[in-house]
Amino acid sequence: MDKKQIIDELINISKKKEEALKELLDLTKIQEALINNQDLENLAEVINKKQMIMKSIDDIDMHFLGIYNRFKKALGIRAIEDIDTSKYPALKDLKLNISNIMILLKAIEDIDKRNNSQLHAAFDKVKEDMKKLKAKKQSSKIASSYQRKYAAVQGVFIDHK
Repeated sequence: MDKKQIIDELINISKKKEEALKELLDLTKIQEALINNQDLENLAEVINKKQMIMKSIDDIDMHFLGIYNRFKKALGIRAIEDIDTSKYPALKDLKLNISNIMILLKAIEDIDKRNNSQLHAAFDKVKEDMKKLKAKKQSSKIASSYQRKYAAVQGVFIDHK
């Protein structure tokens, strides 16, 4: 495979990754809406879809890195930025795709951070509600034990001396 074909292959792979990331971004936005609506059933489904896409992105990355490393070795460079784009004009497209990928990754990361903080806040609220419920149950249990113990007593005399 000559260098032009390698660059074209890298462009095709980066386009596949960009498309997968767009789909991941859409699912992340859906996930945000589901978290806001507290729709846990559909949230689990979206998370599973996201995991499948992330797995495919990992496969795409492995494929890209294999070809990219061979390309760097063939040209004797350390990074793609070291290549003269006038000699290989198709590299401009590859660099543009990589730039788009970085923008998508940043957008996904920002939404994921918001989602995580919302989930943590919701989880903390559930924990607080559980504590309150447990305290209420405990006080109800104590009250009912007093009620059973003194149920036969008609009145209680309190001596203030």
